[in-house]
Amino acid sequence: MYNKPVNILLSVLNNHSEASLVEVIKSLSEEEWSELLTLAQQHNILPLICDGMAKYRKDIPQKVFAKLAGLTLIAEDKYEARIKVLKELAALMEANNIPFMVLKGYGISLFYPIPNHRTFSDIDTYNFGRFEDADNILAKEIGVKIDGDVHHHTTCVYKGVLIENHYDFINTSQHNSNLRFEQILKEEAAKGTIQHKIGDVAVILPSAMFNALFLMRHMASHYAAERVSLRHLCDWMQFIKAEHQNIDWTRVNDIYKEFNMKRFADAITRICITHLGMENNLIPDVICDEKLEERILRDIILPEFTDEKPSGFVRIVWWKTRRYFSNRWKHKLIYNESWLWTFFQSAYAHLLKPKTITH
Repeated sequence: MYNKPVNILLSVLNNHSEASLVEVIKSLSEEEWSELLTLAQQHNILPLICDGMAKYRKDIPQKVFAKLAGLTLIAEDKYEARIKVLKELAALMEANNIPFMVLKGYGISLFYPIPNHRTFSDIDTYNFGRFEDADNILAKEIGVKIDGDVHHHTTCVYKGVLIENHYDFINTSQHNSNLRFEQILKEEAAKGTIQHKIGDVAVILPSAMFNALFLMRHMASHYAAERVSLRHLCDWMQFIKAEHQNIDWTRVNDIYKEFNMKRFADAITRICITHLGMENNLIPDVICDEKLEERILRDIILPEFTDEKPSGFVRIVWWKTRRYFSNRWKHKLIYNESWLWTFFQSAYAHLLKPKTITH
């Protein structure tokens, strides 16, 4: 179904060790190795591929493995640099008695066998309603410029790292259903959290129930709007493997159904089972839809909308419009509201925050 580089990526993520895979690895041309490394970088899974390829080191061209290992070392250094920034932010919030929850990246990395091989680029935080206090402290204490031109969070850059400080977990400006989903997320965040130490600094991590809802909604919204990567699938698999027993799946599946997310969530879980090697009994009531699963996986790897983002305001608006109409089947899959109405609602939301038009 896919070419050799893609099949190898999927097989390595699935931890296949068949003799036939060795033969495919040996048969790769220089161009195919280049494509494989490019794909691994595009999907933010290069360190994971390095881990899986280690057992085939003698079958891989030396310069290819050296590049793979070198890029993995760079990723590890970037991870550690972000941890230092995260610790500084946490210490600053702790000194000012502001609650400091870390979303997505760092927390998800803890579910991986080698945490610093799950790369993350930015730091997402939440202050339980005190985001303005947190922003004021960041501006005053470390001199960053706070940008409020994005929906549902402010942004700033500190030591080269983008900080997204959330007042809402998801964007409520473009989908009416997100208003209700946001309410559920805030209720779950208030119910219970995990106290975690990074060295001698304390941070708050979300509960398993929160992540079961937030990670899937976040992935679904990204998929409907544009695309997701293989790392999103790896994140879901590692999270489920670690936390499936701590989740009330009856409640989670009821919420998925209420918000028309069940088919998408089931398809993502089934892809993790059939293509990434996740155990098939960790989540109850998962319905198989092979046609949908294959379309989603193919679109993740070989997107149906492939036009490159242009430069220039007018061209970007036209490109985003074409992308939205091309992806309307995704919107219908994920949301329980009119995609045409959402189009106009989204346009209005962009007008309220003009900088988001060209993001």
